[in-house]
Amino acid sequence: MNHTRNPVFTHHARLLLAGTLLVVLAACETSTSDLDLRPVGPQEAVNLAVPRSDGAFGAMTNPIWIDPRVKAAYDTAHIPDAVSMPFGSGMFEDRAREILEGRGPILIYGDGFQDILADAASKRLIQLGYQNVYTLRGGLQQWEADGYKVVRGDDFEEK
Repeated sequence: MNHTRNPVFTHHARLLLAGTLLVVLAACETSTSDLDLRPVGPQEAVNLAVPRSDGAFGAMTNPIWIDPRVKAAYDTAHIPDAVSMPFGSGMFEDRAREILEGRGPILIYGDGFQDILADAASKRLIQLGYQNVYTLRGGLQQWEADGYKVVRGDDFEEK
């Protein structure tokens, strides 16, 4: 039995292996899933939203609330000091770069438990490389049900 290898076959086998490896690696591209989300209840969110010294060097946290709902929903009711940043407006990523640099934790909320907008906005920020992104479990409805203040109508200054 001849055990010599055919150089053409070996070359093609290597190309096939390399191509398969590239496809597998592309399929394993990092994507963001619900497992990457960090849901928090209203009380934990309040604790996270307090600026404090963080770490050994005493750097201050700079928390920010993000409201990814449409502007009309924000104008109707929102968490105090929240910034309107409508997700899907085409300006979400630009606005994120503009206002989130050096900020964190980033607290995002939607309308309620079934609202996928807050989750989608949180995932997008995580994909953009932001860390310490938290999603308010139950959204604005749970926030208000737990007795926390909600700014309504003309009672606010837009941010």
